Amino acid sequence: MKVIYIPWSRALEYCYKLSAMIMDSNLEVDTILAISRGGLIPARIVSDVLGVDELVVLRSRLWGTGVKVRDEPEISIHEKVDFGGKRVLVVDEVVDTGATMAKVVSLIKALGASDIKTAVLHYKTTSTFAPNFYVERLEEWAWIYYPWSLSETLYALAKARDGDLLANAMNILKEIGAVELYLDPLRVLESVKRYSRVEAKGQ
Repeated sequence: MKVIYIPWSRALEYCYKLSAMIMDSNLEVDTILAISRGGLIPARIVSDVLGVDELVVLRSRLWGTGVKVRDEPEISIHEKVDFGGKRVLVVDEVVDTGATMAKVVSLIKALGASDIKTAVLHYKTTSTFAPNFYVERLEEWAWIYYPWSLSETLYALAKARDGDLLANAMNILKEIGAVELYLDPLRVLESVKRYSRVEAKGQ
């Protein structure tokens, strides 16, 4: 399995590149919708650069810890929203299968948005949904390892291998050349163990 590791410096660079692309398009936006959890940081940066104060967070769950656990995305919004007549920009980190983005766009349209555009850092051409804005296009499927999901992704990758979970985790960090961790190795391993305990409880 191909893994593309994105350190913080590159992730932030991509967020600002995405923001600049949208700004240069002269797109008018009333509301930015962040798809949580992966799209939270890109959406916050885009909202800052574009000067859009109305940032709504929507939770979508299709994947568990590294594995698909639902046939279609489970969508929830935990605040009162009014998309009627609004020009909405939906931001996520990646379109993978396209299922989440397609469902979110359909939902916002049904709630009365007048215009909907989509933006991501990575567009996998294996996706059934093509975003309006993206920084990098991937012709081959790869697991993109974003820095804001350090422990969750590391746990999923380590669990997929035979052998000791924590030894696997440390080997993976070495293999991908992980830098800018901002946690010492012992805390990284403790965090990975927490994912193991949560999964064991069936949560």
